[in-house]
Amino acid sequence: MDLGFKDKVVLVTGASRGIGRAIAQAFAAEGARVSMCARTAEPLEQVAADLRAGGHDIFIKTADVTDHSQSSAWIRDTALHFGAIDVLINNAGGAVVGTLAELPDSAWQESFATNFFAPVALSRSVAAEMERRGGGAIVNISSIYGREAGGPIAYNAAKAALISLTKMLARELAPRGVRVNSVAPGSIIYPGGVWERIFKENPEFERDFLSHEFPAGRLGRPEEVAYAVLMLASPKASWITGATLPVDGAQGRSLI
Repeated sequence: MDLGFKDKVVLVTGASRGIGRAIAQAFAAEGARVSMCARTAEPLEQVAADLRAGGHDIFIKTADVTDHSQSSAWIRDTALHFGAIDVLINNAGGAVVGTLAELPDSAWQESFATNFFAPVALSRSVAAEMERRGGGAIVNISSIYGREAGGPIAYNAAKAALISLTKMLARELAPRGVRVNSVAPGSIIYPGGVWERIFKENPEFERDFLSHEFPAGRLGRPEEVAYAVLMLASPKASWITGATLPVDGAQGRSLI
């Protein structure tokens, strides 16, 4: 099926590894022109080099999305380079681990800056350009722990706020032709990622975790999240907006 991404301009944050990298690769494979940002230059440049070697049209910029001046510059430079913005994937995120008593205000602010306020600012920056183009799509990468209890407390709260933002923005931007959805991954494993490190350090925990949390007996893969993102961002999903799609192999326990 042609998902309708040929020559569309797709922006992906946190694209240097893991889910973000898989998302960028998936859109490029569909014929999109892809703009990627990440905080660290070397892995971002490697992803770009690999994609360009396959003949894909790629733009990159090193940027910390929690710094509004840097994220705004990335949006501006992308629009200048490609002449358009059609899809935004708010993927960059991270967890600050600790209990209520352990986490200072700065840790809460860090979690919300990455997982919530960066998507707010980026969505604001692209909405007008998408409207000018006749519409567009925003997909936010939340978590199953934005839909139900679990995970680090500050992360859970920030990802829940992102899901709420998704619904409200979907209603606000629908008259402008801009759809907003979110994907809620479960635990995803990839080379160099946190789950690979944890399992190598503690194989016994891996066996226990898999047996209790994963009916399919394994964690998810980045490309499995990427395919869900493609579907929600595609014009073929024209009547899906304000939705949150779990991609978790039934790890999550929420009924809605």
